[in-house]
Amino acid sequence: MFDNNSMRSSFNLNKLTDRRKAFLWGNADKDHVIVDNPNSKVVLSAPHGVSQIRLGRHKSREIGSIATALYLQEQIGCSLIAKTKSNNDDANFDEKSSYKRDLAKLIKKNNIRFLIDIHGLSRKREMDVNIGIHLGHHITSNEKYFDGLYKLLLKNAFSVTIDAPFMAGGNTISNSMKKEFDNLFALQLEINSRISNIRANFAQYSLLLKVLVDWIKSMEKCG
Repeated sequence: MFDNNSMRSSFNLNKLTDRRKAFLWGNADKDHVIVDNPNSKVVLSAPHGVSQIRLGRHKSREIGSIATALYLQEQIGCSLIAKTKSNNDDANFDEKSSYKRDLAKLIKKNNIRFLIDIHGLSRKREMDVNIGIHLGHHITSNEKYFDGLYKLLLKNAFSVTIDAPFMAGGNTISNSMKKEFDNLFALQLEINSRISNIRANFAQYSLLLKVLVDWIKSMEKCG
């Protein structure tokens, strides 16, 4: 365990940025990368760390989402899948993709119980965090873990919305995997880039990371 003060002194936004860049540069020839821990009950997903093409329109990469996923994976040791190359696609929007296919294989192989799909919100959005659970359908297997996250975020003064503006329906990774694995806990976590991308707000970002690390570790301990 670590407190927020030690966390701030041990790393900074530059380190997170360097880690993200090194990961993407080192895997630039691959559509996506999987870090597989067969002993973990949790998989993190970061489909928008590179730019996307959705219905013919270009969408910018969400750099904070992949930086967050990489940090959480390193701290917790859980499994991870991350998009590392833009192939004129959108792994979270397209009905079918190699990303979704390989994620489903990983979930089945390791009997994964928790999927956390991480995204970035525009800094123009008012909320700090948006949690997409598709009207509660995605969390029916373990509602207490959703309640735990929600309470932790509020306790630490983060503004949170549920299913607004994004509810994780349609072809999203969360909804696609939930349809295939009914007992899966699937959550779409949208973090405002105002927190994750702006140096002046790094203290708030480091606090959010601590909250997420502690929350995910509680899942790994579940029976």
